[in-house]
Amino acid sequence: MINAVSISSGGIALAMQHYAETAKDVVTIGTSLPSPTQISLSSMALELIANKNDVSLNAAVLRSSLDMEKRVLDITV
Repeated sequence: MINAVSISSGGIALAMQHYAETAKDVVTIGTSLPSPTQISLSSMALELIANKNDVSLNAAVLRSSLDMEKRVLDITV
């Protein structure tokens, strides 16, 4: 079960890193104003939403695995 905790924690960290990179790209577009053919805000918005969902899903896995660990410890005590 500890493996599930480390995997979900790593997933949260990776999703947060991707979210930060995409947010940085959005900020860069806002300051440099490239030609319209180079801007794809819709795909960036989808990436941000996907990263947010990744964080939520990994947090749910983390909560679930911690709850299972607690229940196992309660049973063994």
